[in-house]
Amino acid sequence: MTEAILYFVVSAVCGYIIFRFLLFYVPRRMLDGEKLRYREIVDESLKEADSIKKANLIRTEQELSSLEAEQEESLAGKREDLNLIDNDLDTQEDHLRQEEDSLKYLQRKIQSKADKCNNMSAKLQTAQKKLTDNHQIMHEELARHCGENYTDIREQKITQMIDTKNIEYQRDAKALVSNLNAGAKQIAQRFLSRTHARYRPEFTWPRLLNSVEVKDSKMYQSFHNDERVIQDLIALADGVQIKCHEDQQKVTLNGGLGVAREALRLTIQSMLAKKSKWDKMAQTYTNYLNRLEREASRLGSEACDQLQLPNIAPEIQKLVGYLNWRTSYKQNQWYHSIEVATLAGLLGHELGVDPQSAQRCGLLHDIGKAIDYRIEGSHAVISGDYADRYGESRIICDAVMSHHNDLILETPLAYVLKAADTLSGARPGARVNLEDDYQSRLNAIEDVIMTFDGITKVEPMHGAKEVRVEVDQRRIKESDLEALAKDIAQKLSEEVAFPGQIKVMVTRRFEATKVA
Repeated sequence: MTEAILYFVVSAVCGYIIFRFLLFYVPRRMLDGEKLRYREIVDESLKEADSIKKANLIRTEQELSSLEAEQEESLAGKREDLNLIDNDLDTQEDHLRQEEDSLKYLQRKIQSKADKCNNMSAKLQTAQKKLTDNHQIMHEELARHCGENYTDIREQKITQMIDTKNIEYQRDAKALVSNLNAGAKQIAQRFLSRTHARYRPEFTWPRLLNSVEVKDSKMYQSFHNDERVIQDLIALADGVQIKCHEDQQKVTLNGGLGVAREALRLTIQSMLAKKSKWDKMAQTYTNYLNRLEREASRLGSEACDQLQLPNIAPEIQKLVGYLNWRTSYKQNQWYHSIEVATLAGLLGHELGVDPQSAQRCGLLHDIGKAIDYRIEGSHAVISGDYADRYGESRIICDAVMSHHNDLILETPLAYVLKAADTLSGARPGARVNLEDDYQSRLNAIEDVIMTFDGITKVEPMHGAKEVRVEVDQRRIKESDLEALAKDIAQKLSEEVAFPGQIKVMVTRRFEATKVA
């Protein structure tokens, strides 16, 4: 037992001693080996670093050498450039000195010339004054010897020369006008012949109805005696007048807008034919009016398409369509406008005027007739005003306004329009203007005017579109002329039926006569 313990103790001590030996000696030996390896690695690294450093130093020295060489070359080039610039500057300085010397020389020369000019100007003024004095002395001597004033003689000579030249110019102008008139008629006849040859109308004038015949006498008497129905019908269409003819059992409509008059005629015809109740007449009239308004727009668009006229306002096209229900001397104004536009285009082509502008003038020249019943003034002025309002050019508006001489004819376009309008109205078969009706209208106009006091003379002009009235200056004062003209126009509108408008011109002429 004791031996075992001893053996165990001895074994433990030995093991501890071995453990301590291994613990201290083995790591130190290993550490020394690592240190040796570390020293070797460090030495190798230092050697390698030295070699890299030496290589970098060599490369750096080489780069510095190359850079120094490049810098030297660049500096050498810049030194050469600076030397050249210095040379240029020296040259420019020399040139500027020379220029400065030249300018100083020129200034001295200019100053010398200016002094000479001043001296010459003074001498010239002195000479001119002396010459003027000599002229004055000479004029006075001549006037004294001749007994005439120089100024009067000079004015006489100037007047004589002017009169002589005026006589020569008037003679030349008269000869020129004579030559122009001699050839103008032949040229105009040739133009008109070519225009007529190129124009061939392919329509017949439609007949516009303005009356309703009532076959049923009871229906006619019922309508004729019902004042309330007639007044209601008149109120529907502003400006339209209704007249009943008992002997013919016929209802006639006059005045107002053509579309409204036609709608009212169709309303009366429909109501009488169907024996409808008159309380539905407003709706019937509205239906007809709307249908005719659409027809007017279509006719205006058709006219523009037929003439190939672009950019005409829809409002103007509608006014053109309204002319289908307006006549002048039985001539349908819608066909008349298309005919005038066609003739104006042909005349414009013959005379060198823009044909399309001429056609626009022809189509628009009578649109004022569609609404002249409610606007005071000539239909030509109304037409031009509406054309201007809806964007037409000034030259076209002026030509439209002047086709009845409301404006002065100033442009070739205005003359073309006036000629085309005249051709359309004067063409055989275009207008129905019976002599009896025309004479009766003239007599009616004269009878109405002569009912006023103080009237001495009545002269219808331009187909009764203008009436010139002379009054007795002893019975009518000058201040009363305007009121008298207004009263005459008002009475003509109420008592005489006429197409279009009548211009009333009242004149008062004072004459004094004595016998010597």
